[in-house]
Amino acid sequence: MSTISPTRIEMAVSCIAADIDDRLLKMPRRRANEQDLWTEMTCCMLSSQVPYDLAKAAAQRISEDRVLCPIGAPCHSILKARLFELLSAPLHFNDGSRRYRFPNSRADHIASGFCTVYDEFGSLGELLRHESDPQRTRAWMVTHVSGVGPKQASMFLRNAGTSYDLAVIDRHVLRYMHVIKLCKKSDVDVATISKYERCEMRLKRYAESVGYSVGLLDWAIWIVMRAASRIEQQ
Repeated sequence: MSTISPTRIEMAVSCIAADIDDRLLKMPRRRANEQDLWTEMTCCMLSSQVPYDLAKAAAQRISEDRVLCPIGAPCHSILKARLFELLSAPLHFNDGSRRYRFPNSRADHIASGFCTVYDEFGSLGELLRHESDPQRTRAWMVTHVSGVGPKQASMFLRNAGTSYDLAVIDRHVLRYMHVIKLCKKSDVDVATISKYERCEMRLKRYAESVGYSVGLLDWAIWIVMRAASRIEQQ
């Protein structure tokens, strides 16, 4: 980090984490409906290698179309074709317009994932109710749902309010871990779920030392490190 000191970065993360914690405590708990769950899932799947705001806009378009609310058993080819149409059209967000980068592959991933979850559990909500251990739920998703890695699965489970005990390890979090000397760049490898979990455990121990759950702390890290990157680019 060339323009902001590690100490200031840690202080900023602590302040944001405290604010998120306070907001979560005051937020009424409600069970998300199936459409809301799939909106979160598609956003997580679409956010890989693209700006989060773009993924969010694309997920919202899919939700409004209700393509993932079929009557009867879903048909992969029909779902994929419609998802491809939705992802291929320009998306308007942040006072601008942009096309989604991977319309074909993401349409296939979402359609495949939807069909897999439907065939195995009947719904995404039932998947979450079936398994009480978030780590096992994550492992099932990574193994069986196309386009979902441990980061995307952890993000979904956090955003759905299922668990704050899983880390969402992306480039911002990895950079933070390097900046505060929690790890060396050469030590970080999250290419497989076992390697991801080793890195997650390191971050969990750090989160416990500062008094927050890892899923809440990495949320704060993401906010701070994105802002720091923008400052550096000015």
